Amino acid sequence: MKKFVALLLALCLSLCVCCVFAEEAGNPDLDNAKLLLREMYKSNKEATTPKDYDVVGGLNIGGVIYPIEWTSDNETVKFVTKDDGMVTVDVDEKNPDETFYTMTATIKDDAGNAVTLEFKPRKVPAALLLDTMTDAEIAVKAYELDQDAAMPVATALKGAVTEINTPFDEKYGNVTVTIAVEGAEDKAIQCYRLKGEGADTVAVGDVIGVAGTIKNYKGTIEFDQGCTIVPADSVKDVRLVYVAYALEENVSKDEARTLTGVVSEINTPFDEKYGNVTVTVVAGGLADNAIQCYRLAGEGADTVAVGDTITVTGTLKNYKGTIEFDAGCTLDAVVKAE
Repeated sequence: MKKFVALLLALCLSLCVCCVFAEEAGNPDLDNAKLLLREMYKSNKEATTPKDYDVVGGLNIGGVIYPIEWTSDNETVKFVTKDDGMVTVDVDEKNPDETFYTMTATIKDDAGNAVTLEFKPRKVPAALLLDTMTDAEIAVKAYELDQDAAMPVATALKGAVTEINTPFDEKYGNVTVTIAVEGAEDKAIQCYRLKGEGADTVAVGDVIGVAGTIKNYKGTIEFDQGCTIVPADSVKDVRLVYVAYALEENVSKDEARTLTGVVSEINTPFDEKYGNVTVTVVAGGLADNAIQCYRLAGEGADTVAVGDTITVTGTLKNYKGTIEFDAGCTLDAVVKAE
């Protein structure tokens, strides 16, 4: 009987020790989750985040979901949980100055155990207000891009062709050229597989407009594949169009802007009572990036027609997915179509 009691006491003591050890060790799956998260997002590497991006809101380890709480030491960075369980890291894309933030992930289990993973500081570059910048300023900014990084918004530049890198390809309808922008001639911009009207005849010395996404491709600053020729005198308007198309839904530009484009559609005819008309314009020939001018008013609004070139001033907005000048926009000038 004494032996049995002694054995029972030893077993209980052993169980207690195991329980204490388990309590101190926590949940080993948490460590696995931490390792997985570190591998997914390379927490030990610096990163540049010019726009919002998504991270996971939890990890599945052995069939168990371990939720993740994301925090930041910079109050301008917000974390928004989406319906699908992902979390959007909402950075301030309009910050006037370069900022940094350190992100921390806290992974928990049902017992209250937790592990944390801290990420190396991430950089939010100063906002590129491309619609207010000059060609030279944009060229300079392009040369500040990290390798394999791209500007967050497509843009346009006017420049003189300094080199035909690869001749026009009849099969694919493109040519690769290099341009120099006035005021930043030392910041050559390559236009990779450039398409559009005149691509087959472009020559050294020509001044052209190019629209597309600028990136640093392995050290070469270039307009990426898919760039197009636009009229040289339309680059400012094209830049504004791209900025407008980057607006989030139901967000407006902070100040009035002016745009010149060709009327492609009369959405609603001129209203005699209210003295306005709604039309759609296309700048630089970019038909896929048309801008609606909602309730446009001003001298000539009653006779504006498809094909006319008009100049409009107003507040640009993404209204439920429609990119438009909001009500109250004004017609500054009309050049009637021939």
